[in-house]
Amino acid sequence: MIFYLVPDHPVPSWGLGMLYEHVRLLRTQGREACVLHHQAPYRPGWRKLEVPVRYLDQPGFAATADDVVVVPEVLAASEAVQRHPWRRVVFVQGSFLIVRGLGGSVDYAALGYEAAMAVLPHVARVVERHFGLAAEVVPPFIAPHFFAGSPLPRQLPRQQRVLFVVKDGYGVAGFPDHEIAEVLLGREIARRPEWSLVRLAGLTHREVAELMQTSMFLVNVNSLEAFNTTVPEAMAAGCIPLCYEAVGGRDFLRDGENAVVFTNHEVYALVERVCELMDRFEEHAPLLARLRAGGEKTAAAFRPEVTAQALARFFADRLPVSTP
Repeated sequence: MIFYLVPDHPVPSWGLGMLYEHVRLLRTQGREACVLHHQAPYRPGWRKLEVPVRYLDQPGFAATADDVVVVPEVLAASEAVQRHPWRRVVFVQGSFLIVRGLGGSVDYAALGYEAAMAVLPHVARVVERHFGLAAEVVPPFIAPHFFAGSPLPRQLPRQQRVLFVVKDGYGVAGFPDHEIAEVLLGREIARRPEWSLVRLAGLTHREVAELMQTSMFLVNVNSLEAFNTTVPEAMAAGCIPLCYEAVGGRDFLRDGENAVVFTNHEVYALVERVCELMDRFEEHAPLLARLRAGGEKTAAAFRPEVTAQALARFFADRLPVSTP
């Protein structure tokens, strides 16, 4: 059995959703796989996916030395993981929570992990260089309902709307970018009544997709992300991202080709560029068409079948599928 340990976390997260998706994909490949939560009867209300779920606190739950547990980097040192004799694989979706997730251990090998998956090449390099394991890239994918079709510029009418990604955790951590950007964008768009600003908060995944497919721009000022999911989602939907390079952006962001990209924390320059694009968007039509086409091409690389192929390769040697 392959267990995927998923945090009992009620806030929507595509990173957590991807753990569920791995289980679904593995089962289509003939693998015995299930999601593992901590406390019954928890299931995330924001993720409706029919895959088997088991619970660490279930009476009689026990894993064997033949089982594999895939653990997100935030739970790597979990006592619940350490108490079972299973084979351990870490799945690293971001590089900034690795040290916290290690719980004081020097690296993954010290915690008994035998292999690592990473979502992007730069994350794999971080794991290999600093945390004791070779890592294979198993990329994420963009939910299919974000793709607006091709060619994007002629698909759906674009409203003069700017979407703003909200992530409250950054303010708690002491990063003021979201507050600054929201205040300034609100002020500037109020001076341009033909434009509107929508905060991406309290919406379902499909509601976000629908907004992206009919909006002109997305502003994302997250600076510590790897995949930074709303950026490639916007690309898939034909909504042009203005964003920071963050950490993982180097793997797929190309300024002027598929997005408008800024060095982390250049919040004032980013807001000024949004204003310039709003004021001259008709003049910039060739640039916007090029950005949409480049974004569509980038997003197309993050498809479920690509993730499925990488998963199959990862487990092929470690856990061969038995045949009758």
